[in-house]
Amino acid sequence: MNLLDNKIAIQWYLVPAIAISILLLICAVSFAEEIDTTKAVIHHTDSGDVSAATIDQWHKERGWNGIGYHFIIRTDGTIEEGRAITKRGAHARGRNNFVGIALCGREDFTKAQTDSLTKLLEQIGVQSIERHHENCPGEGLDIEKIQIEILK
Repeated sequence: MNLLDNKIAIQWYLVPAIAISILLLICAVSFAEEIDTTKAVIHHTDSGDVSAATIDQWHKERGWNGIGYHFIIRTDGTIEEGRAITKRGAHARGRNNFVGIALCGREDFTKAQTDSLTKLLEQIGVQSIERHHENCPGEGLDIEKIQIEILK
């Protein structure tokens, strides 16, 4: 075997290793997407007043990797942390890099909840909020009014 044969053998040996390294890098970058704290998706829990720990348990029982929301707002206005704000959420397909906030309840949210939501959004620096979908959160939350409040 001459020197040229050795170079070709080394190159063919490295090709799979390089390809695997590139694929791993692509996967790491796609899952390490930074959280855009200027945007938030607002949800309702469709339940009574429950803790972030309870929601975490529910999500784990479904086979998920724990609570998908970054914050839960209880009916008395208490804000509980869910998933760390530094971690990608699991709350809205295509928008999991936005902050995920869920209010306990479905339609009838308390003034304490809406006040806490507005304060939380301002503290985080959120500039734009979206509903999870047309019916979430329920009609009892005026998203447009809150959007105006946080931009003042």
